Amino acid sequence: MINYLYNARDIAAYFKWAGVTSHQEKEYLHYFFQIGKDILAKPLTYDYETFEKAVYRELYYLWSEGFENEFSDIALIAPKGAVSLICDQEFITLESYMKLLALHLIFSRNLPYVHVNFTGLMLPLGLKGEFTDFERNVAVACETLHLITQDVFSQPFDLNLGIPDEVLCLCLEPEFRKSLSAHEDFRKRFIKNAASRLQELKKTSAEIQEKEEKKKQRLLKRKQAREAAKAEREAAKAKKTTDKTEKTVDEPKTIKTPKKAQTKKKES
Repeated sequence: MINYLYNARDIAAYFKWAGVTSHQEKEYLHYFFQIGKDILAKPLTYDYETFEKAVYRELYYLWSEGFENEFSDIALIAPKGAVSLICDQEFITLESYMKLLALHLIFSRNLPYVHVNFTGLMLPLGLKGEFTDFERNVAVACETLHLITQDVFSQPFDLNLGIPDEVLCLCLEPEFRKSLSAHEDFRKRFIKNAASRLQELKKTSAEIQEKEEKKKQRLLKRKQAREAAKAEREAAKAKKTTDKTEKTVDEPKTIKTPKKAQTKKKES
């Protein structure tokens, strides 16, 4: 039995399945590359840029095939003609799903387990075959991916005895979880980086707001200056009209004597 190490397609599929946003992808990639010697196939651990390009290439492939989120068909993860490395070939979809669960537990360091009802997995995963073969493949997948199962009372449950018709707790093996704890806690670094970005955004927002406020003040002063100039022009125009009216009223009127009246006066 191989000690399975994850490849670029596995990481890309987890990004899609877990809903990792585009601005978080770099943080996830750095974390996975940091713990690469424990979970990644050896060729991906040599150079970060090579690893990043490989994951983004697989992200594009999955998107083009229609695997976009947690509601997508798990069968779209493995390409056509792919050879199963853990499970039997007809259970390759189960292999893809178990790798997603294992990666979720690896990333979510503080998550102790996830609840899984293995009995009801065959139908949604589109698996065909004997249930006994399904049980055997589930046990093989868990063993290869460093997973153990417990019942609801936190007691170990041996899958080799068969799958019960009840919810089980799927966990990482204690030793494997301990080996991961030697690395830096991704969430602390992620929170720290997120806080740093938030401060930068606040600073940028404050600067933009300050510029906008100064712009508003400049526009307001210009408006007030225009209104003041307009008021002065109107006042000057009104004063000019008033002065002209007053001058017309103050001038004495000259009484002109009609010509006929002047003639009669001479004759008399």
